[in-house]
Amino acid sequence: MDSKFIKSLSRIPPPKLPKPPKSSFIVAAIDFGTTYSGYAFSLKSSPDQIHANAIWNGGSTPTLKAPTCVLLDPKGSFHSFGYEAEQHYQEVTTEGWRLFRRFKMVLHTSKKVSSDSTVNDVNGQAHPALPVFTMAIRYLREHLLKALNLATTGIVESDIRYILTVPAIWDVGAKQFMREAATKAGIPDAELRLALEPEAAAVWCDGPDIDLTGKKFMVIDLGGGTADISTHEKLPSGNFRNLHKPSGGPWGGIYVDECYEKFLSEVFGEMAMKKMKETASSDLLDMLADFETKKRSFRGPEDSERGMVLRIPAALATICSELSNVPLSQKVSASRFGTKVKTRAADKLSVDSSVVETWFQEPLRKLLGHLHELLRDAKMHDIKLFLLVGGFGESKYVKNVLEKGLIGYDVKTGRRLVVPVDAGIAVLKGAVKYGQRPEKIESRVMPDTYGVEMLRQYDGNKKHRDKMVISHGKRLVNKCFEVFVRANEEVKTSHTCAHKIHPISATSTLNVYKSRLSDPEFTTDDGCERMGTLTIKNSPEIPITEQELEVTFMFAETEIKVKVKNKNTGKEETLTLHVI
Repeated sequence: MDSKFIKSLSRIPPPKLPKPPKSSFIVAAIDFGTTYSGYAFSLKSSPDQIHANAIWNGGSTPTLKAPTCVLLDPKGSFHSFGYEAEQHYQEVTTEGWRLFRRFKMVLHTSKKVSSDSTVNDVNGQAHPALPVFTMAIRYLREHLLKALNLATTGIVESDIRYILTVPAIWDVGAKQFMREAATKAGIPDAELRLALEPEAAAVWCDGPDIDLTGKKFMVIDLGGGTADISTHEKLPSGNFRNLHKPSGGPWGGIYVDECYEKFLSEVFGEMAMKKMKETASSDLLDMLADFETKKRSFRGPEDSERGMVLRIPAALATICSELSNVPLSQKVSASRFGTKVKTRAADKLSVDSSVVETWFQEPLRKLLGHLHELLRDAKMHDIKLFLLVGGFGESKYVKNVLEKGLIGYDVKTGRRLVVPVDAGIAVLKGAVKYGQRPEKIESRVMPDTYGVEMLRQYDGNKKHRDKMVISHGKRLVNKCFEVFVRANEEVKTSHTCAHKIHPISATSTLNVYKSRLSDPEFTTDDGCERMGTLTIKNSPEIPITEQELEVTFMFAETEIKVKVKNKNTGKEETLTLHVI
C-alpha cells in the first residue's frame, strides 16, 4: 500500500479534520513498544490537535495502544497484530500458528544486532527478527493510513513525516535495525525520523500543567522493557538542552512479569506450568493480561488487607490437581509462602502484598541505584524535578517507591516526582510534537566519541612503528583515530565540525568510527567500532598532492551525517549515521 489509501474497517470513525493546505504536511508518530504499540498524528496547520487511535479492540474498554503481538499462520505469513492476534491465537486449534510478543527486547539484550538476529515465539521457537518487526510496523503504518483517509481528504503519503520512537539507550545497531524494518514496511526513508523516547516525553510534558521554564529536570521513562533516562534544562528560548548522555537499563515492567511467572511455577509446580503452556496457552495469555492490569493498580502496603487477587483458569486448576493428586487449595497451601498465598473460591488466588512487592524489588533497586549515581554528577546534583512516564511508570507502587527513594521524608530537599497526564502515552504524543519542531531539542550530550581513520606523520615513537607505512616517500602512521567530537561533549543539533585532509590515491576511502573512550589514539583500540565507509573519486587531472578533501560531521535531529567533499572538484559523498 504505497500510494493508495484503503477504506478503513474500523468500527468507530475518527473525527473529520479539515483538508490540509498544500504547504502543510502531517506528522505521524509510531510508538513501537515492548508490550504495547500505537500511533498518533497531527496536521502542521493545527499542531496542538493530536489524534491517537482509540478503537483498538481490547475488550469493553477502548485503548490507545495495542499489544505488540504478531501472529503468523501455518504457512509463515502475517495474519494479525495486537488484540486480534492474541484472540485468534487463543481460538485456533490447528498446529503451526506462531505468536510473537514482547520481541522488541532482543534489540537491547543482544550483544550484536544484525539482519541475522532472531526472535522466539511464545513456544520458544526461533524466527528471523527483521520480518517480524517489519510486519508489525507495516500493520501500524497501514492502520494509520486508513485512519488518515477517514480523517481528512486530499493527502498522499508523501505529505507525511513519519516519526518512529526508539529508546535513547539503544546502540547504533538497534537503531539502524529499526530504520531498516520501517523502510521495508513501506515508510519512505527520506520521510522517516527517529525520536528518542525520553526526549519525546520531555517535549510532551512541557505545557501549562507542568512549568518547566528555567528548570533542570529528569525524565524517567519506564516502559515494558527498559528504563530510559534523560536530563534536560529548559532554556529561555523555550528549547531544551541535554545535561547528560542518555542512560538506563533493562528495568522495565516485563521483569516484574517474569517474577510473577516464577511465582506461579513455585506455587503450582514447574510441570503444571509447562503443561499449561503446551495445552492451554490461550488461558496462560489471559492470566498474564489479567496480571498486567493488576500490576498497574497495585499500591503495596496500602493493599495489605486485600493483597492482589488473581484469576486461576479452570485449565490450570485441573492440570495442577491431576499432576499432584491433591485439591488445588491443598497444593497452594503447601507452598513455601504459607498463609500469604491462598485460594479464594475455585478460580481466585489471593497473594499478600508483601509477596507481590518482592516481584518489583530487583528492577526498582537497580533503577534507584542508577538514579542516585546520576545525581552525584556535578551537572545534575541540583535537579529537583523528576517526570515519571511510560506504561510501567503508571504503576502506583512504582511511583511510591521512587518517591520514597528520591525524596524520602525530607521535604526540604525541594525534590518533586510528577506523573503527568497521559503518562502512558507521553512518548507517543510527544513524538508528534517533536516531529513538528525537532529544533526543540537544542543540544545533546554525545554518548560516544566519533571520528575517522586516517594517516598521520610518523613522529619516531617506537610504539607506533608497527603501524608505520611509506606513502609518497613519507613515513606515516596508519589507523589513527581523528576525533571530531568526544564522548560526554555537549553538541548543538545545528553544529557542524570540519577537518581538512589530503588524499594519497586516486580513490579515497574514509572509514567512520566511534569509541566509548574520550580520546582514542587508534581505531584498533578496545571499544572502537567502525560505523560506515565513504568513498570518493579524486580528480585524475590534478596532482594528488595538490588536492584537498574536507570532511564534515553534521548534527541534525537524531542523526549524524558525515560528508566528504573534494575542494578542487566540488564532488561530495554523504553517509548518515543513526546513532545519537
